Amino acid sequence: MKTIPLIVLLSTLTATALHAEARNDTPQALACMKKYGFTPEQWRAYAVPAEKAEPYRLCRDSGGRTDAGKVKAACLAQAGVTAQQWKNMQASEAQGAAYKSCMAGHGIEVTVRRRNGTTF
Repeated sequence: MKTIPLIVLLSTLTATALHAEARNDTPQALACMKKYGFTPEQWRAYAVPAEKAEPYRLCRDSGGRTDAGKVKAACLAQAGVTAQQWKNMQASEAQGAAYKSCMAGHGIEVTVRRRNGTTF
């Protein structure tokens, strides 16, 4: 089976055909931006570093669950991929699908983006 590198997850609460990223102007999103120390203007200008963007997305899309980081870690482990492999885009499509399924089982809807920009 061919391994397809995956880009770090993009979470979404919408079920559009394009799997667009969740809104960033909701009270939850704004609270998460404040928590991670950046503004909506910085977000729109793509001026937020990855080390802030990834935890922001998890915060935004988990509805502020305090255990979202633990859920993510558990789901990555269940999918057979380490956090470092995920960050380095070294997960297979099957691992991405397993991660997505696990997160959904915990009530956190995520969209996984492939390196070529397509999502599932």
